[in-house]
Amino acid sequence: MAKRSREHRQEIPGYDESRPSRDERRQQHRQVRHETHQKLHMVDDPEELDVLPEVRGTREHEAPHEVHEPEKRRYKIWKTKFWKRRDDYHALKSELDSNWPVITPDQLGEEQA
Repeated sequence: MAKRSREHRQEIPGYDESRPSRDERRQQHRQVRHETHQKLHMVDDPEELDVLPEVRGTREHEAPHEVHEPEKRRYKIWKTKFWKRRDDYHALKSELDSNWPVITPDQLGEEQA
């Protein structure tokens, strides 16, 4: 994919291929850091230095997040033992109900008369 992008860029009129390679940029960056380090160690007061080599690639970091008190946790019914055993409860209740005699509407009519 990078090769295709590179070839496509070369087709663009006015494209400049003078950008240094990645290794060259790493070497230049290391050289700048080294020069800065050397200059800082040679002087007693860093304010005396007129110009330090430019450090590139730095970005502004976000401010640290504010720490908030955790919100009160809501009651989670599905974590309770009852909720986990509710199928067993329904099965037991159904079994108990199945032992009761079923009274039909005809039987209700006979009892009331």
